[in-house]
Amino acid sequence: MNPSRWIGIAVAVALALVIVFLPTPAGLGAAAQSVLAVAALAIALWLFQSMNNGVASVLMMGLMVTVGVQPQLVLSGFSSPQFWILLCVLYYGCAMQRTGLAERLSYYVLTLFPGTYPGILAALFVIGSLLALGIPSMTVRTAIMVPIAWALVQSLGIAPRSRGCALIMLTAIEMAVIPGTALLYGSLFGPFVESVFQTRQIPMVFLEYARVMAVPTLLLCGLVLVVNPLVLRPEKRLEASPSFARDRLKALGPVSRAEWVTAAVVVLSIVFWASDRVHHMPSFLAGMFGMAVLALAGILRDEDIGGGVSWTMLLFLGGIFGLANIIQEYRITDWLTGYIVPVAEALAGSPLVVLLVAALAFLLLRFFDPTGFIAIPVLFLPVAEVIGADVIPPLVLVAPLLLATSPFWLSHQNFWVAMGEGMTSGQAFSAGQRARLASVYGVMVLVALVLSFGYWKLIGVL
Repeated sequence: MNPSRWIGIAVAVALALVIVFLPTPAGLGAAAQSVLAVAALAIALWLFQSMNNGVASVLMMGLMVTVGVQPQLVLSGFSSPQFWILLCVLYYGCAMQRTGLAERLSYYVLTLFPGTYPGILAALFVIGSLLALGIPSMTVRTAIMVPIAWALVQSLGIAPRSRGCALIMLTAIEMAVIPGTALLYGSLFGPFVESVFQTRQIPMVFLEYARVMAVPTLLLCGLVLVVNPLVLRPEKRLEASPSFARDRLKALGPVSRAEWVTAAVVVLSIVFWASDRVHHMPSFLAGMFGMAVLALAGILRDEDIGGGVSWTMLLFLGGIFGLANIIQEYRITDWLTGYIVPVAEALAGSPLVVLLVAALAFLLLRFFDPTGFIAIPVLFLPVAEVIGADVIPPLVLVAPLLLATSPFWLSHQNFWVAMGEGMTSGQAFSAGQRARLASVYGVMVLVALVLSFGYWKLIGVL
């Protein structure tokens, strides 16, 4: 094992022991202190990447049982509707990738835009938005879009690590991640937030989520697309022929039966999710039946069930879903409320300031929580206790956290940027270029929130 991994493990264990042997803080029971120590150990392991994230999640669950948490509660994440929605739609992404439908959509969109930097960036946004409809995994979307963007950069003769190259590659990663926030099942964070809401019996409706989040997400994407080229101005203008995309599209041949079936399953599932107010049936049913159709059509094969999706991710997220329930059950959020409530109460008279401070706090916590899955309940639940739904509705209150889920000042904060670095052998962009566009992202999150505040007022949710 790499020595740095042992250092990470040592730090994680030391942190857990410090929390265990500290005097029990006021408002926190001894059992909750042990839970907090195990959670801290797991977060440190994820932060330092000291072991496989899925294995670290399993270790966390085992330790939770050891310190006295009921097994049913520890494993509750795997029985939640959100876990099964996520599992099923990840297989949708596998089907879109296997059949070539995702690649075909990407190249087709590229043919519709001019071969200029603004045209390419706009095409990347459309590609990311289309893929988000059927692929909730930002990892899979990144795995599709980065090779396409890298091939485009090389075919246009743009020098590696140039400002033009970094602009295209970093924006491609952002557009693989951000647009999915617009839809409840467009990213992994949607089902997770749904599970957090469930711990407080807060209803979550597909169309209501889109009503609150779609416009802010589009605003953020638009701001990033406009400001990125201003901050990372390419060395020279680009006027390229669209033949790159046309040639790739032609090489794919006619649309196959498998692609049509996959497209039909994805579209019908979206219709099912969007009409939940009409049929009142669980959202995961569409995924379960959709998986069966894809398997019967021969699109999902036996080997895909084991290898078509990341079980590391599923084990990790199952543990995280359960951890949110454990934190709630052991009233750890109530203890944190004592620290967060005074700030929330002081700001309660200005909802916009609350949202901006929440976004800034989340961006800060993402330096220590590389997943964002711990920071969301830690910030949302205590503030929701103080600020009633009549002042800031829960969906609006969680919006700044969702918009700020993807900072990338450091590689460990953003797995998808790290993927992009690895897939291009570090030739796509420099650390300085990454930091500049990361700052753009952070500032544009705040600008998008200010603009969205007016939108939420306009539609009557504030």
